[in-house]
Amino acid sequence: MTTYLLVISFLLHGILLVAIVLLSLRVSKAKEIEKRQAQVAKEIEDTFTAYLLEIKEENERLLNKLEENGENGERVRVQEERYNAPQETKKQQDHPTSEPVTFKEAEEDSLPAEMPVEYKPPLPEEQVDYQPSIESRILQMYKQGATVEQIAKRLDRGTTEIELTLKFQLRMS
Repeated sequence: MTTYLLVISFLLHGILLVAIVLLSLRVSKAKEIEKRQAQVAKEIEDTFTAYLLEIKEENERLLNKLEENGENGERVRVQEERYNAPQETKKQQDHPTSEPVTFKEAEEDSLPAEMPVEYKPPLPEEQVDYQPSIESRILQMYKQGATVEQIAKRLDRGTTEIELTLKFQLRMS
């Protein structure tokens, strides 16, 4: 009878040891998955941070260029005045719409020199050309073998933006 109880005891101990090993493996896999998810989240956060810093630098360069060119607000003010308070003079009303306004007439009417001299109606829908999106152009160039730097130069974009777009698009597919 004691041998019978010893055999049952060994069997139960063996089953419990196997169960403990299986549970410890599952816990270690769960911890490993958590570490990978935290690493991916950190990579995404770092990528976004780098992307935002690059955008900030580009904005600062744009502001510097605008200040260098002397367009730091005067042009915006002129455009606001032109669109917010349209005033038609007598000469403007006398011109038929089919004839373009010349520079001489624009000066006589005291219009800003930056005002377009002739109205061009928008193209009909059948003449509008399809332009692929930036993302599709990036993917197409990448599939053709272009490097990130080459793509950035051709599309006049930042390398971080190209890398970010490629990373997200390749993960999606």
